[in-house]
Amino acid sequence: MNKTTKGAWLLAQSKSLGALTGAGAARLENISYAGSIGRFYNLLRRTVADDISPTIDAAALKRICQLNNIDLQTREMGCQVLKRDGRIDVADNGSVIVLGATSKAVLEVTADIFSEKGPTTDEEAVLELSDKVAEKPIERKLAVEFIGDRYRIHSDNASSLIDLCRRTAIIDEERTILFNSNTFRDGEYARKAYRVLEGLSLADRGRLSEVREKLQSDGALPDTEVERILGENLYRCLVSVGFFDRMEVSNPTEAMGYITSPGDFQKYGRPFEEDPIDDAKALLASLTYGQTRSGRTRGRIELPVKLLKALIDGREVGSRGVRAIGEDYRELERRQVVRVTEKSPGRYTFRLLKKDVGELALTIVRGGGGVVAEEALLLATLFRGPHDVRNDVRKKNSVEDKRFVAEALDRLRSGE
Repeated sequence: MNKTTKGAWLLAQSKSLGALTGAGAARLENISYAGSIGRFYNLLRRTVADDISPTIDAAALKRICQLNNIDLQTREMGCQVLKRDGRIDVADNGSVIVLGATSKAVLEVTADIFSEKGPTTDEEAVLELSDKVAEKPIERKLAVEFIGDRYRIHSDNASSLIDLCRRTAIIDEERTILFNSNTFRDGEYARKAYRVLEGLSLADRGRLSEVREKLQSDGALPDTEVERILGENLYRCLVSVGFFDRMEVSNPTEAMGYITSPGDFQKYGRPFEEDPIDDAKALLASLTYGQTRSGRTRGRIELPVKLLKALIDGREVGSRGVRAIGEDYRELERRQVVRVTEKSPGRYTFRLLKKDVGELALTIVRGGGGVVAEEALLLATLFRGPHDVRNDVRKKNSVEDKRFVAEALDRLRSGE
C-alpha cells in the first residue's frame, strides 16, 4: 500500500476511533495517534496564492483547535512532531508558520508518523483489510483467512478484530459480507454501478437513470428531490450500499441533505486519497445549500462556477462586505477551508484557504456564467459527511432493505 492510500485510511479511521475507549482503543492506538496529528496538520495547511508560508498566530491556533475538539496535548504533540519533520516552524510567541503543505503532503506525513510508531500487526491488518474490502466486498470467512494468513493472526483474534472494526463503523457487514463506505470510490464506479442496476426492475432503472442524469448536470441534488424520484425504499437502499453519497448541512434553523455521486470525484484522480476528510464535499454541499435555500436578501449563490473560480484565484468574495457571512457559524471556517474577515461593523468577506479543495469541488459543479455574485454566502454551520450519514441510514433499514444491500454486495463480490 502506498503512502497516500495509507495516510487516507489513517485520517478516515482515526475519526471513527475517536469515541473508542478501553482495550479496543489500545488495540488501534497508533491509527488514532497518527490520524489525529494528520488531521491537525490538515487544519494548519494553506494554499493561498499570495502567501507561500502563512502564519497562524497563537490565539488563532488555539481557537482552531477548540472548534475542532483538539485538546492541548494533541496540539502540543502535533506541533512538536510537525516541527521536527520540517513541516512547520513555531515562533517564541506561539505562532505557527506553515512551510508549504499540500493534501498529498498531509497524507504522506500521516503515513510516516504511523510507521515511526511501530504499528502492530493488528493495525496493519485493519488498513489492509479496509483497502481490500473497498476494492470488492468479501465474505467474512475469507477476510478472517486473509488477515490471518498475511499477518499471522489467530482466527479468533482476526474475527474479534473484524468485530472491533464493525463496532467503530470502519467496516460494515451485511449477511456475512464485509464492505465499507469506500466501495464505490476506487475508480470502478461504472462497473460497480452496472452490477447494482442488474438487480433492479426496469421501472427502478428508469428512475435511477433520471437521477444520474440530473447529477451529471447539477453536481449535487437535494435529497428530497432524489427520494421523490426514486421512492423512499429504493432511495434508502442505494444510500445504504454506498451507491450515492448523502451529505448533510445545517444551521440554527434547518438541516438539509444533498446527494452526490462517488463517480464524479473520480475525474480528479482517485477520490478517496484526494478528499479523505470530506473538505471538498463540505464545500460542495455548502454551495448547493446557498443556491437552493438561501434567500436573495441573505446572499443567494447565483453562479457557483464563477464563485469557485474567484475563490481558487485567491480573490476575496463579498468585496463590499456582506452582513450574512458573519451571522452564521460556518462549518467551512471551522475546517479552515475559508477565512472570514470583518471589513466593517457587521459586514464580512471570505477567502479560500485551500486551493486544492476548491479545485476538486469545481470538477463537480457545472453550468453557470456571468460575473461573481458579490453577496454569495456559505450558510452551512454544520456538515456531516457521507460515512456518518450512511451509518445512520443503515440503522433504520428494514428487512427488505437489508436483503437488497446483501444481494447488491453479493453481485459486486462475485462480479468481474
